[in-house]
Amino acid sequence: MTEKTSNRVVEKWKVPKENLIFRIMSKIFTFLTSIFIWIWMYILNSSRFYGKDIIQREKAPYVFASNHTTMFDSGFIDCIVFLKKGMLNYKYLPYHTPEYGNFYKNWFMSMYMNFVKCIPLERGKGIDQFAQKLVTQKLINGGIVHIFPEGTRSRSGDLLPGKGGVGKRIYESKVKAIPCYHEGIRDILPVGKSMPRVGKKVRVIIGEPIFFDEFFKMENKPETWKLISERIMEEIKNLKGELHELEKR
Repeated sequence: MTEKTSNRVVEKWKVPKENLIFRIMSKIFTFLTSIFIWIWMYILNSSRFYGKDIIQREKAPYVFASNHTTMFDSGFIDCIVFLKKGMLNYKYLPYHTPEYGNFYKNWFMSMYMNFVKCIPLERGKGIDQFAQKLVTQKLINGGIVHIFPEGTRSRSGDLLPGKGGVGKRIYESKVKAIPCYHEGIRDILPVGKSMPRVGKKVRVIIGEPIFFDEFFKMENKPETWKLISERIMEEIKNLKGELHELEKR
C-alpha cells in the first residue's frame, strides 16, 4: 500500500514501522495509560464491565464496535478490557481511529498517539481516504480495530444510525465484529470538556461476535456496507437492553 496521496493527514503523519522496539514502547505507553484509566474508572468513578471474558477468548482479527459519546471512549474502554491480553500479545492491543485535528496537535501528542496504535482519520475525507484503507489492511493482517459505527459522537447519548464506513471495512477484510455498548462515559467527559469528571457511574457491556457470511455473498456496494453497519447497531441496541436488565438485578 502506498503512502502517496494528496490527503493532508498523510503529508504530516508517517505510518510507523511496527518493529520490536516500537512494540515494546507501545506496550509501555499502553500500560502507563491503563494505570491512569484504571484509577479514574474504578477509584474516582464507579465502573462495571460485563462480558470481558469474550475479549479474552476471542481470536483476532475483528472489529471492536461500540457506540460513540466522547473523544476518548476507546481509551476508557480498551485500557480496561484489552490490557491483559494485549500485554501478552501485541496484536491484541487494538488500533484506534481518532480525528487527526483533535489529537495530532504537536510532536509529543503525535508520538504518543502512534505508540498507542492510532490511525488518524481526517474529517470530511470520506470512507476511502488513506487512513481508512490502512484500517482495512490492519484487519486483513490479523489486527483488531476499535471503530464507531455511528461515525460521530452522539451529543444526547442516544444511539445513532450506523454509517457505511465500518461496513465497508468489514466487507473488504472479511472479519467478524464484537459489539460493545456503554453508558456513563459521556458524564465523565462531556462534549466540550477536556478534564474528566469524578463520582460518575459507568457501565460497559460486551456482546458475542457477529458474523457476516450472508453479507459477504452480496455485491460490494454502499447498500451492502450499510446493511452490515445496521446489523452491528442492532446488536449494540440489544446490548443496551441487556445491560439495563442486568442492572435491575
